[in-house]
Amino acid sequence: MSTGEHDLDSPVSTAEAVSETPPKAKLALDVQIEDVGPCKKHVKVAIPRADVEKQFKATLGEMAREASVPGFRPGHAPKGLVEKRFRKEVANQVKSTLLMASLEQLDEDYNLNPISQPELDISAIELPDDGPMKFEIEVEVRPDFALPAYKALTIKRQVKTLEESDVDTQLNTFLEGYSQLVPKLEGGAVLGDFVTADLRFTKDGETLNEVKEIQFRLQPELRFQDGKVPNLEAALVGVKPGETREADALIGSSSPDPRLRGQTIKVEFIVNDLKTLRMPEVNDAFLNGIGFDSIKDLRSGLRGVLERRLEFQKRDGIRREILSELVGATPFDLPADLVSRQEKSTLRRQVHELQQSGLSANDIRAREAELRANAHESTLQSLKEFFLLAKIAEEEKIKVEEEDLEHEIEILASRSDESIRRIRARVEKEGLGDALASQILERKTIDRIIEFVKFEDVELVEDKPVETIDETAGLAGPEDVPTPADGVEPPSA
Repeated sequence: MSTGEHDLDSPVSTAEAVSETPPKAKLALDVQIEDVGPCKKHVKVAIPRADVEKQFKATLGEMAREASVPGFRPGHAPKGLVEKRFRKEVANQVKSTLLMASLEQLDEDYNLNPISQPELDISAIELPDDGPMKFEIEVEVRPDFALPAYKALTIKRQVKTLEESDVDTQLNTFLEGYSQLVPKLEGGAVLGDFVTADLRFTKDGETLNEVKEIQFRLQPELRFQDGKVPNLEAALVGVKPGETREADALIGSSSPDPRLRGQTIKVEFIVNDLKTLRMPEVNDAFLNGIGFDSIKDLRSGLRGVLERRLEFQKRDGIRREILSELVGATPFDLPADLVSRQEKSTLRRQVHELQQSGLSANDIRAREAELRANAHESTLQSLKEFFLLAKIAEEEKIKVEEEDLEHEIEILASRSDESIRRIRARVEKEGLGDALASQILERKTIDRIIEFVKFEDVELVEDKPVETIDETAGLAGPEDVPTPADGVEPPSA
């Protein structure tokens, strides 16, 4: 049986696989360790017969002092009778105790530095009547790589001066939240219109999936849960109800349908209806109704939103540049099964970070769809970043203190409008402390690296608007149905 997956936020001891109290004396283990893949070691262990017999006698003695045997007072039955009556129980306890001691000794003597609990079928291990007790395990270990030159980085820093035209665009986006969706009775579709269409996903003439009456906004790019149409604008601008248009779609590497991963397919849009937005009249009554005294006050508030978003984009851009440089300069492999196991928790963490970023709900949904469609690559990248930053943190002696965790909980409370006490209780109940510590350690390590970075300022390139729908190109099972961003759990490793 597998002892299960372990989060990567805290050290793992292979001795966690069993729970008996180990003997104090060291065992004379015969250990053979072989590399069997990226970050994987196969370990063969033989416990000498002398150590087996010694532990058997010790365990039998403990049981004899407590055993209740008919005809004898508790603890007064002969050892031979106790051994005969409880041999199976004695053998199981001896096996567990020796396993625990062996695994702890492996950690101490060979510094395996495991990142997950080993696969260990305890029931398949035998305590022989003669000869040594033997077992084998495979251990996932931290990757071994040279520390990158993190003090000699030159990083492009994206900068932008806010113009009144940026506030105009943000004002228009804000007012759309108070607009009415009305039928478009004349002309074809333009950017910003809402299209209702039946979608048919096909590959080499084979229909993969069909969805009916999907409404989406016409933007330059359309994302779905396992891919994207990167040039939707070219395909649908000018389309009218009753017409059919076709576009190429790129499928991500983590599509629920393995046949489609990385493929280009066709999407047919059978357009049923068009709608457009009727914007509100911006007058004193409207402004007072939404809590502003004047259009000037509203624009000032929107400028503040843009400034906070730009600050996040600058910070996030620096982080991405640093990590990209470090990962590119430090090649190492990771086990594919480790990456696969971590995909869900990595997606939860990344979406949670997006939710804390100040991005709009639409932007979060678009980025989440991109992450979901390419979960394997993003998880592989995330894990490599984790190991790199952990090694740099160790070199720089960066640690997470109790006050760091308290400060993080205060931030979470302020963003969620929950009390600090309630957030702290949820963190403890759901075991999120290690996840928070991991995020704090990453942030502190990035801050330390930034102290050494040389910056080259470049103009910020704004992302094009993206529309997102909760559909897949291939048919997905119930377990593959995506969860909306606002239903994702809080931080996880």
